[in-house]
Amino acid sequence: MRRAISLLNRIKNKFHSKFSNHKGELNIGLIFLYIFSKDILNIPIRIKGKVFSLFKQNNVKSSAGNVVGLSLPLLNKKKYTFINHKTPTVSIIIPIYNQINYTIDCLIGLHKNISKKYSFEIIIINDQSTDNSVDVLYERFSGITIITNEKNLGFVLSCNKGASVAVGNYLCFLNNDTFIQPNWLETLVDKIESDHSIGLVGSMLIYPNGALQEAGNIIWSNGEGWNFGRNGNRFSPKYNYCRQVDYISGASILLSKEDFNVLNGFDTLFVPAYYEDTDLCMRIRHTLGKKVVYCPNSKIIHFEGITSGKDLNSGVKKHQLINKEAFLDKWKSILNEFYFTNTPENVLKSIQKYNPKHILIIDSYVPCYNRESGSNRLFQIIKILKSLGYKISFIPDNENAEQPYTNELQEMGVQVLYRQKYYYQNFNNQLSELTPFIDVAWICRPELFEKYFPKLTKNKKIKFIYDTIDLHFLRLKRESELFSNKKNNWEAIKNMEITSASIADVTLAITPVDKNILKDLGIDNVEVIPNIHSIKYVSANSDDEFSNRSGLLFIGSYTHTPNVDAVIWLVEEIMPLVWNEIPNLTLTLLGSNPKIEVLKYQSDKIIIPGFIDDVSSYFNSNKVFVAPLRYGAGMKGKIGQSLEYGLPIVSTSIGVEGMNMAHEKNVLVGDSEIEFATHIIRLYQDKALWNTLRKGGENVIHPYTSESIQNKIKHLIECL
Repeated sequence: MRRAISLLNRIKNKFHSKFSNHKGELNIGLIFLYIFSKDILNIPIRIKGKVFSLFKQNNVKSSAGNVVGLSLPLLNKKKYTFINHKTPTVSIIIPIYNQINYTIDCLIGLHKNISKKYSFEIIIINDQSTDNSVDVLYERFSGITIITNEKNLGFVLSCNKGASVAVGNYLCFLNNDTFIQPNWLETLVDKIESDHSIGLVGSMLIYPNGALQEAGNIIWSNGEGWNFGRNGNRFSPKYNYCRQVDYISGASILLSKEDFNVLNGFDTLFVPAYYEDTDLCMRIRHTLGKKVVYCPNSKIIHFEGITSGKDLNSGVKKHQLINKEAFLDKWKSILNEFYFTNTPENVLKSIQKYNPKHILIIDSYVPCYNRESGSNRLFQIIKILKSLGYKISFIPDNENAEQPYTNELQEMGVQVLYRQKYYYQNFNNQLSELTPFIDVAWICRPELFEKYFPKLTKNKKIKFIYDTIDLHFLRLKRESELFSNKKNNWEAIKNMEITSASIADVTLAITPVDKNILKDLGIDNVEVIPNIHSIKYVSANSDDEFSNRSGLLFIGSYTHTPNVDAVIWLVEEIMPLVWNEIPNLTLTLLGSNPKIEVLKYQSDKIIIPGFIDDVSSYFNSNKVFVAPLRYGAGMKGKIGQSLEYGLPIVSTSIGVEGMNMAHEKNVLVGDSEIEFATHIIRLYQDKALWNTLRKGGENVIHPYTSESIQNKIKHLIECL
């Protein structure tokens, strides 16, 4: 321990000798931050069983004993240039009063991490600083605008003044005692531009020691503001998804200049400071009818209380109590009607009050929508549920935060429960904390229904949806019949599926065929929610389309055994017949996780790219899609995907099951090697037939678009 501390001190002394202009104590944690310049606030140091943070706020002291910023400007005298855009997307407004070190750190953070996606201007409002702030800023930075107030106006009026000279479409108010993290601005702008019903967005605030400062805030009925998540673990799932909140602290918020002007800026009732941000959020919501949204992927380090202090009885800080009373007086009737009293049990109620119902969805893993059709269906369902205004929580049974898929769900506003490196809360405890607030449990697969149903029945008001995905027992039964020597447990799975369907309030089948099978088994509570697709092509000159294309295409996840069997049958039994007629024809096998059974076929004629994120070029260049599925159940996503792109299909009866497709009208169906090969050859060479199937496919895909399915899902939830 002593040797470690001695080593750190030697490093510190070395840096002191190098940066002789430093006027206070140089914190070793800040040196490391300067060297590595990454978000390492979450990385503790463990020495002999004790954990030390490089960024404990009480270690960051100046010679005067005041907390200072990251002190990066003291390590060098580098000059920084910002591009001053004449028509910026965003105007970043930073009010300052003294605390020059913080302001420099803030600007360096902006220079280091600022968006390259959106243009911006930086406006500094100097509120009669008594130090040499302006001189230092002009010396160190160019491309920024500095406006000095004729007298000290306070935070509210300084912000309004900055907004009055701003020319950006959006106004971003940023405290000078902040240090932004990567993607800070992009996240805010992307979110507000993604949904016109959003009026204001704001960031996750983090203490210098890495602890959470706030993750969106709550307003209680007595006018008090409450920082959700204060001193919590910033990696906790409950703090890391976008959601509507009561208000966001003005340390980092963004809204349109138009909306700010309509509201006449921050209300001068709250001069000089405090409650102006809370009031602005109230007016965004109750005057403009727009949402206030917390964006956790927009992160800033915030050195709280630097300018105003923390003593509620003196200085500017005393206005926190004064303005609370002014805020309460202004909004009393609305606070009493729409906001909760300050009690522990009302914390989660306050977070959920913007959603009519809370739906918990459970599947084996986070939906990897571009890797398999079942995941894509569930992902599209989640998007629809979010568009309908429901609060969505998602449990991956494997407890993994699969990326980038988890982050995409969180950006959509989905709370994902998981375990990860920096978050250690027991998974069952996360579920228990959530259970009392759930209205609907949407559970996929029979084994998961069996596992989670007993845990969730502690909340008697929960309605249960059992989503079959496909009839597992039917797929296994067909596999057993196809391979007479292969035994499986399809009868046990059948009993599990029937039990789950009997218990659930609603059972979801993916096709009418599956629904009828369940009805024959005595299950009457069945609704059909199929795969969901979007049309991705525009009808073009078919003559050109036909002549410019070549090759056969197959796609599927190779963790799904029917796909592996389909490839083996295709390559070993069907393609030799095809190649006899069309020798140079190529076959592309797209899909995730290709196994050795598939990879062994790689050759000049058989192309196996593996997983491809964007498959559009393959669907737009190949001439025929093949789906030689010999067993399976439910709706086949690959068929729908091919229809999305207008690519004519040769498949089996199993492949097109439940999709209302007709042979020779919108598909060619062959269940033997000879039939399948003959159909490939014919379709590949017959332009008229190719055009017929392409045109016929347009009619098939329309019932499976999100627009068509949305009303079904809405009706389903409303009826529970």
